[in-house]
Amino acid sequence: MRKLSVTALTFALVFFGIMILNHVPINLTVQKDKVLERLANMTFFESSSNNIVEEDGIQFKTVMSERILRIPPKEPEAKTQVQFGIQITNNTTNPRNFLLFAVLPEFFQANKQKVPQFGPVANSTSAPELSDFKLLMPGESVTFLVEGYFEWFKDGLQFAFMRKDATYWWYGNFESGTYSIKVIYENPYPAWDQASWGDGIISLMPKRKQPRNSYLPLKIIKIEDVWVGKILTPSIEFKLIQQKSEF
Repeated sequence: MRKLSVTALTFALVFFGIMILNHVPINLTVQKDKVLERLANMTFFESSSNNIVEEDGIQFKTVMSERILRIPPKEPEAKTQVQFGIQITNNTTNPRNFLLFAVLPEFFQANKQKVPQFGPVANSTSAPELSDFKLLMPGESVTFLVEGYFEWFKDGLQFAFMRKDATYWWYGNFESGTYSIKVIYENPYPAWDQASWGDGIISLMPKRKQPRNSYLPLKIIKIEDVWVGKILTPSIEFKLIQQKSEF
């Protein structure tokens, strides 16, 4: 008797559910479909943006112009140029200044082991110029690219890179295979003042390190509210492949 009661109750609930579904408005079903579609799109955006990191509303993205690179031949002056860097997006509601000057790559093998790094070596120093500062309005982006190259040295295939501050860096050794690159971007000073002017080039120094210069104009250029911090961007993969054989 108890089994019959449970069965009857089950049929009643199924019948009641079918009646409700048949009377659901069409526009409500459409709204449900749109919500599901939006969720699917959000998931895709997150999964396809693993080379992006965001801090306090500022988004940093690792960029590399080419992801398949040919190893240069073992000949004098033979090099493979590489462009890499970061894309910065201001997702805040306020304008922000950024110094596009100091970036440094880090390379990793397929097994996540870091490729050895050598440097810095500097014969001179270079200060930021006015053109190295970029004001980003809310929602605006800028891409900061620098160049290095793969070249054969006595010890093997290495990557050579000179920063804008005139320091030299080397990485190696490399061989054909899959690698990944991360980019370090940093700026420790929130304010910069004009340090010199000549040949149409304006150099700037951190405000607290500003040297006394009697040749500066009475009204010097000041740049304030510059983003301060140090970011290590997520890695992106690239491949080194051998040169095609010629027959």
